[in-house]
Amino acid sequence: MQTAPEKAKSFFEFSATDLNGNEVSLDRYQGSVCLIVNFSTKDAAFDKVLGLLTPLYRKYHSDTRKDLNVLFFPCFQFGTKESSDEILKRFESATGEPIGEIFAEIEVNGSRAPALYKYLKVKKPGNCGSFVNSNFTIFLTDRQGVPVERLNAGIHPYTLEDMIETLLR
Repeated sequence: MQTAPEKAKSFFEFSATDLNGNEVSLDRYQGSVCLIVNFSTKDAAFDKVLGLLTPLYRKYHSDTRKDLNVLFFPCFQFGTKESSDEILKRFESATGEPIGEIFAEIEVNGSRAPALYKYLKVKKPGNCGSFVNSNFTIFLTDRQGVPVERLNAGIHPYTLEDMIETLLR
């Protein structure tokens, strides 16, 4: 049983379904800074956002260092539906190797939004309140799983890197 979104202290209290249909406890990311991103590979901003996140992921995440994790959630509320195979192929062709983890399709708004996204929107409402108005909304969490920023795809890479660096100190 997951914690009610409004009562949770961190996103580690939730779980998410991976692309293979397995339930994954998000407490596995404890101790790392996380970027939680809703996306569509068919969205025009896809390449730009991967261009922003890929170097950061590679800098802060390796076999010996797991300071940054990126959690990707496919969301088709803003565009065309894609299959899991299409998503994986698109990521592969864009990055050459996996960056972050890709979960199963979700809705970020409405009654079918998962508890995780309800929690993120309660903690960091943004300019549309508890509504996510586009793909590539990025929630930045600290090492304790608490959302500290809600960002859009237009954030400057150096600004995002500075935020991550601050949280890693």
